Amino acid sequence: MIKFFKKHWEVLSYLIFGVLTTLLNIVLYALFNSLFGYTAANSWGNVLDNIICILFAYCTNRAFVFRSKTQGRAMAKEFGAFVTCRLGTMLLDTAIMLVLGNLLAAQGAALMENMMQGLLGAVSHWLGPDTAIQMAASYAGTPAGVTDGSAAIAVIGGADGPTAIFVTSFYNAQALWGLAVKVFSNVLVIVLNYVFSKLIIFKNRK
Repeated sequence: MIKFFKKHWEVLSYLIFGVLTTLLNIVLYALFNSLFGYTAANSWGNVLDNIICILFAYCTNRAFVFRSKTQGRAMAKEFGAFVTCRLGTMLLDTAIMLVLGNLLAAQGAALMENMMQGLLGAVSHWLGPDTAIQMAASYAGTPAGVTDGSAAIAVIGGADGPTAIFVTSFYNAQALWGLAVKVFSNVLVIVLNYVFSKLIIFKNRK
């Protein structure tokens, strides 16, 4: 087991710190979404959290993943190459968030609503409609919270009673879509960044 970790340390450590960088990116995205709104989080907020994550990723990649010992001008060149490559993947991430996260937000929210409907319909079938109704009513909150449009309960059924139920909230569905796009973008970025780090940035790490 120890030999396995030593042999594959570079890939394993990159995955660990890649996951940490992704988590930081998502936490910052959620924070900006909460503080400044959905559209801002997908535009300038996305750029800002990427800059923070680039700095975090360089420090962890240099120290723990590729164990670079470069100093002086070599280190500055290494950092410049790292930032350049990360800016490239940041532009890709920004484009994905703007197109999928913002321009297709309505379609994505509708997709999330349909997925929630199917999921909660399956839960209703598995647990029984009465239990599902109680769970959904508990989620939706007070009747006032339902009637103001922030949440809604729909029961699907016939003479034999309710057979499916779902809770819908456009904002929640939109936020869920944005988070899903963010995760997809980060997975793509992690793969590309490893290729760039391995082949370009830290190839002369001694």
